[in-house]
Amino acid sequence: MLLPITCNFLTWAELRRNSMSMMDPASMAMQMVMIQRKPFDIQYANQQKMYQTQLDAWKDIDSAFSSFSSALERMNKADSSFVKNSATTSEDGYIDASASNFARHGSYDLFVKQLATAQQEAFTLKGEELPTDGVITIDVPGGEAIEIDFSTFNPDGDKDIHDLADYINEFDEGVSASVVRSGDDVSLVLSSTETGEENAFKVSFDQGMGDYFKPPQILNKAQDAIVMLGGEDGLEIRSSDNTIDDAIYGVTLELTKAHEPGDKPLTLVVGSDESASKEAVKEFVDAYNDLVNTVLKHTMTSYQLEQDEDDNSSGDGDDDDDKDDSSIKITEAGALASDSTARGLKNMLNNVTRGQFDEGTLYSIGIEANRDGTLKIDNDRFEKALSETPEKIDGIFFGDNGALTALEKAIEPYTGSSNSGNNLLKSRQDTLQGNIDRVDDKKEQLDNRMEKNYNRYLRQYTAMQQTMMQMESTGSMFMF
Repeated sequence: MLLPITCNFLTWAELRRNSMSMMDPASMAMQMVMIQRKPFDIQYANQQKMYQTQLDAWKDIDSAFSSFSSALERMNKADSSFVKNSATTSEDGYIDASASNFARHGSYDLFVKQLATAQQEAFTLKGEELPTDGVITIDVPGGEAIEIDFSTFNPDGDKDIHDLADYINEFDEGVSASVVRSGDDVSLVLSSTETGEENAFKVSFDQGMGDYFKPPQILNKAQDAIVMLGGEDGLEIRSSDNTIDDAIYGVTLELTKAHEPGDKPLTLVVGSDESASKEAVKEFVDAYNDLVNTVLKHTMTSYQLEQDEDDNSSGDGDDDDDKDDSSIKITEAGALASDSTARGLKNMLNNVTRGQFDEGTLYSIGIEANRDGTLKIDNDRFEKALSETPEKIDGIFFGDNGALTALEKAIEPYTGSSNSGNNLLKSRQDTLQGNIDRVDDKKEQLDNRMEKNYNRYLRQYTAMQQTMMQMESTGSMFMF
C-alpha cells in the first residue's frame, strides 16, 4: 500500500516543480500592470475620442462660416444687385449688349455707321541701311513725343530696321512699331495702341530722310465709332472705341460690325431678366443653407426623424415594408448636440433671417424658412415681387440695414481675427485642443507610473520565484 502513496506524492511534487519553473516574473508583472491600467486606458481613449470628434465638428463649422462670410463679401458690394436686366438685339453680329440693374426698360433702334479704328502707317525703306544722322519725331496725343536722333541711335551705321522698331517700342508712348516684309520691300509699321480720332499720331521727318524712306502709306486711319440712334439718319452717338457705356443709361454696347448704307437698323430691347434674378437670389439661399446644414449636422439629436414628403401616399400593400424603410431615417446624434454655443448658432441665424429690414422681410418677397431653419424660394411670390416691386428686393438685401449687412455683423464674432480675441469658433477649438493635450499629459504620466509599478512587480515576482525555487530545492532532499 505504500508504493501507490509514494508514487502519488512524487507526481504532485514533480508537477509543482514544473509549475514553479514555468513561472515568468516579467509576464506576471506585465499582467498586473495591464489589469491596473486598463480602466485608465478606456477612460482616456473615450475622452480623447469625444474631444477630437467635437474638435472636428467645430473645424467643419468654422470652415462653413468662413465660406459663407466670403460669399457675403462677394455679394454685398456697392454696385451689387439681385435684380438683373437683359439687353437683347433683333439681329446678331453687330452689337453685343448688356444691361446693369440700373438700366431703364425700353426699346431702341440702332444703326452702326462705323467702327472705331486705330491709325496705322507703313514707312518703307528704299534700301537696307538706316541713316546715321537726322531726326524722326512721332507726336502722340496726351504723351511725350518720341524722338529718334539717328546720330545718337545709329552713329556707326550698324543698326537695322528691327533695332529701330525695338527702340520705338521702348518709349511705350501709345505707338507700337513692327517690321513687315512684302516681296523685296521692308517696312516699319507704326500703329496707335488705342482707337479713335483723339489718339491719332503724327510723324515728322528731317530733310534727308526721304533718301532712306519712301512716302508713308496709310493702312488705317484713326476714326471714332458712330452709332445712330433711331436709324441711319437718327441721333449720332460717337465714341473713341468700340465699347460704348451709358449712352443709353445702364447699357453697355460692344460694337462688332458696321451696317452697310441703306441697311435696316437693329432693335435693342432692355428688360428684366427673371431667370438671372432668381439665380442671384438662389446663390444667397444656397450659401446660407450650406452653413445651416453644417450646423444642423453637428447639433441634431438622436431622436430626430426625417420623413419623405410623400410618405403618406397610397400604394400597394406589398410595398409597405419598402416604403417604411425609405421614408423614415433615424439619425445619430451630432457631436455638439448638447453644446449650448453650437445650438446658439442656429438661433442667431434664424433671428437674423426672420428679421425686419428697411423694405420688409425676406418672407415678403417669397423667401421662406423651413422648419429646420434652412431657406427656400416660393417661385410664384418671388416672381410677383420681381415684376411689381423689384426695388424692394434690393432694398431688403442691400444697404446698411439690409439682410446681407445684418448677417455680416451677426457672424463677425464667429469669424473675426483670433488675435483680437473676437473669434468664438477658434476659441472653442483652442479649448478642445487644450483638453486633448491634457489627456496626452495624463497618458504620459500613466505610462511613467505603470513603468514604476512594473519594475516593482518584476522585483517582487523575481524574489518570489527565487524563494520558491530554494524551498523546492530544500524540499526535494526529503523526497524518496
